[in-house]
Amino acid sequence: MALSLVLVACGSEPRAPKAPKLSEAFSTLPLPPNPELVSQSGGAGALQLTIRTPADEAEVTRYYRGLLSRGNWRLVSDMKNRDGVTALYAEHDGPPLWVRIWPATDTPGTMVQLTGAALPKDSAASQPRSDTGLKRPAQK
Repeated sequence: MALSLVLVACGSEPRAPKAPKLSEAFSTLPLPPNPELVSQSGGAGALQLTIRTPADEAEVTRYYRGLLSRGNWRLVSDMKNRDGVTALYAEHDGPPLWVRIWPATDTPGTMVQLTGAALPKDSAASQPRSDTGLKRPAQK
């Protein structure tokens, strides 16, 4: 029993993986019109932002489809699930981007979930590009 207390006190308990920085998970951060951050979560190698926008779901979906189909972006997957959520997956010369879009249930507007994955530091694709036409996150 004393040994387990010593191990806990020494910090040998497993720690949760650290989430990447915003700039590591999103080389560009395409936000919907008038975004309001609802939540942020992350784990080993990925960061997820949930955002509410007053814009209509169809407008937000068109915005992301257009944005992720030009410049260096390649819209790899575009589907609408049975539950009404539009799920997009895009790649470019930086971290990939997953976008989920659905109508807000408690207020008018739309919910957008953006998930970015941090690429290894030595990956050439992890270098941010300035020619994507997308908004960049604010530098800290």
